[in-house]
Amino acid sequence: MEVSDADLQALIVGAGPTGLLLAAELVRREVPCLLIDALDAPQGWDRATVVHERSLEIFEALGAADQLLAGGVRTRGARVYSDGEVVGEQSLYLPGSRYGYQLGVSEEVTESVLTDYLEAHGGAVARSTRLLGLEPGGHSVTATVERDGERREVRARWVVGCDGYHSAVRKAVGIAFRGADIDAPWAVFDATAEGWHSDYDMVSVHLDQPPVILTPLPGRRWRVYVRPTSQTSDLVAESCEVLRRYVPGVTLASVENPSWFRCHSRVAATYRCGRVLLAGDAAHACTPAEGHGMNTGLQDAFNLGWKLALVCRGEAGAGLLDTYEAERRPVAERVVSSGAEVEIAHTLTDARERATRDAAIRRTLEDLDAAHHEAAAASELDRVYPRSRAVAGDEGFGAAPGRLLPDTGDVEPVDGEPRPLHQLTHRPGHTMIVLGGPRGDPRRVAELTSELERRSGAAVDAVLGLCMRPADQPVGRIDESVAAQLGVVNITVLGVRPDRYIGLRDDRGDPQVVETYLKDLLS
Repeated sequence: MEVSDADLQALIVGAGPTGLLLAAELVRREVPCLLIDALDAPQGWDRATVVHERSLEIFEALGAADQLLAGGVRTRGARVYSDGEVVGEQSLYLPGSRYGYQLGVSEEVTESVLTDYLEAHGGAVARSTRLLGLEPGGHSVTATVERDGERREVRARWVVGCDGYHSAVRKAVGIAFRGADIDAPWAVFDATAEGWHSDYDMVSVHLDQPPVILTPLPGRRWRVYVRPTSQTSDLVAESCEVLRRYVPGVTLASVENPSWFRCHSRVAATYRCGRVLLAGDAAHACTPAEGHGMNTGLQDAFNLGWKLALVCRGEAGAGLLDTYEAERRPVAERVVSSGAEVEIAHTLTDARERATRDAAIRRTLEDLDAAHHEAAAASELDRVYPRSRAVAGDEGFGAAPGRLLPDTGDVEPVDGEPRPLHQLTHRPGHTMIVLGGPRGDPRRVAELTSELERRSGAAVDAVLGLCMRPADQPVGRIDESVAAQLGVVNITVLGVRPDRYIGLRDDRGDPQVVETYLKDLLS
């Protein structure tokens, strides 16, 4: 997409996964944007390894899940070891979930898939382009950038910093990055494990001294994370010493990309300063121990993309962008806090404290409810926004405002093949779904569907009618199990946002309720 300064709606700084996804979300909605990155070329290797289930759903919505899945290892869970014993095993399977695994894949592969998607939609990355400064104005932001030693000014209505922990965007507008630095360094390298006969589709967590975590990669390789005991540690030797307590004779070979890094527990004081916003690592920084850093950034971009597009197109007021911080910043605080607790647990040295920790892990993984909660948190499918201004309506059962639309069995749309309900919502805009349950009148479902089609504005891409008893009405069909899963008895309208979160639930079938929701959303 060729963009002149006069047309530029958004300048995105940083072409990691967050910036790439955000640019793709804007470009596919025909919003002129410029994505810049200081690097001359994509990184050939980066340490993030895990793509969580919620992120896989995002790639599915883009139509890019198969490409990503082909490049990774489907990892079904994690096995935890400590002091020579297996403490417990965490399964990532969730009843009713369509994946039930996370993907072991190096970050540069994830970036490659997103780059391909962006370019297929007419976008591109302007590389070797460094941000030098920002000058916010009333109706736009002027950015000074440098490329090949030449400086120029770029004017955009909005600027989004996706430029990582050392974000130039965040520093330029003076947003505080509150929190703390983690003193003990991490190190990472890729390797094969000769003599390893255990599962290649399980994360292997060793809570010894030093802690060692193995995450699966394609080709039966591992990404090895280790907490070195000193600045001169032999990373491979220390890792092998721990692993041999459980697999005698194992050797780490074909070692690549050894590197040291430090972690942080920080969240930006605000995600928005006027016409400047933050996303990804520019907005939050956490330990890699739980694998949430990149995944949280992807969800930031998916949340912000459709909102920023509506604002850029003049279809929504700038106040809609405030719901981005309201929804995503609490998630970052939770992730950072959880990661800090894991950091402490990993570095315990007192024998009694370690025994207490191991007993707590064992109890959690043996309790079905607790294990389910942990799996939902690990997959990032438990993020909810019930108090956001961008959601409204009846609480309901099964499908409540601010929650993800549940995975369901197949439904039969009036003009297509049977498929899961969520697939009908893979659209750039909202999808309004009129559902008729066991007491729902098919004629009223058809009438309401037609009425909402007439009343819905630019924020709505489609209005679908589905009923248990469609008879001769021009609506699709749902079965009793889907109606029960969504808590539909009579007639329910679900307004599903582009990020598959339920924005509205109305159990009265009142078109005025839908109009009010859309008006409030876009004001």
